[in-house]
Amino acid sequence: MAPSAVGRWWFQDGNKEVVDGMLKDEDKAPTVAQEAESIRKKYLTPKLPLVFCHGLLGFDSVSLGASFAPLQITHWRGIKEVMEENGIDILITKVPATSGVEERAKVLEETIASTYPGREIHLIGHSMGGLDCRYLASRIQPTNFKIRSVTTIATPHRGSYFADYFLETIGKTNLPSLVAFLDYLPNGGGDGKAFEGLTREAMKKFNDEVPDVEGVEYFSWGASCQPSLVDPFKWPYGVILDKEGPNDGLVSVSSAQWGKYLGTLEEVNHLDLVGWINTARYKWAELFGKAINFKPASFYLEIASRLAEEVEGLKKDDESDGEHELLFSSSGDENEGQISPATKVKNRKQRPSTCHNDTGDKSPTPPSGTLGGGVD
Repeated sequence: MAPSAVGRWWFQDGNKEVVDGMLKDEDKAPTVAQEAESIRKKYLTPKLPLVFCHGLLGFDSVSLGASFAPLQITHWRGIKEVMEENGIDILITKVPATSGVEERAKVLEETIASTYPGREIHLIGHSMGGLDCRYLASRIQPTNFKIRSVTTIATPHRGSYFADYFLETIGKTNLPSLVAFLDYLPNGGGDGKAFEGLTREAMKKFNDEVPDVEGVEYFSWGASCQPSLVDPFKWPYGVILDKEGPNDGLVSVSSAQWGKYLGTLEEVNHLDLVGWINTARYKWAELFGKAINFKPASFYLEIASRLAEEVEGLKKDDESDGEHELLFSSSGDENEGQISPATKVKNRKQRPSTCHNDTGDKSPTPPSGTLGGGVD
């Protein structure tokens, strides 16, 4: 449910400007209240919770600076607040930053089970987080909650050549020293197995051992960019381009495709996708007549709206307050995993959907064109 207006992040001084930078022009309004109301009217709200899963070296939030006045930094910058404003139940998870998929997925299962026992959920994974989601659905197959869908954002389903290149450059014998160094960072932690697990050869084995699960719907997005000479993504972008083609600076478009491919986000790098947009880069592009259309908050609002419509079956102009069975037995008895008709959860009024990007299909082949910003 949406937080109360008192103390809401969006309403704090200066934050509306941050939010506006992550919204499409048509989602903006003169005041915060008008903006929130416009969003509620435009986008469908899923009945089921959305669980966000970060990638390699990701986090939920970290504190920097003095303990008496720490600077709080969030991974999904501003996105969580905007989605909560639309009544979406959202969980931002944290798993060992550099560990392999198996360990990360186990931690993910524990987190979800403790937060949503007996619930149905949607999983949304950025980068390596998408692999954690697939492993959780396929290999762990949780019984105390049910996965309805997996949406992956720039996930290296077929590995990333940059992982191969990085290991060759640094040398496997030096990897423990790197992992030890990363442990000192606020977003560190883990055993370092992620680096070897993201190579192209390792992902071939992963895909053989982690098949899709019947009853779970799979969606994916890819991204591509053309970094400038001073862009930190310029080096990995060039490394990947030679071997895999267009990419977002860490993951290629071809590797990002899984399940129903929904499109390629143009001029979007790997960090833009979690809300860490470079304002200067956006303004520079606009000055040269190459405005970047991708707005992360609007993008994830549309993802949520699409899940509500395509997976949950909600329709445009659906204003009913009907009940929806969300909970199922997980007591370990003979009825384990079965929907329990005795437990129902009331649903808030739903809003019209604005999902217009039905350009993908079930095949791993991308559409003939890319989607400017992905949220038109």
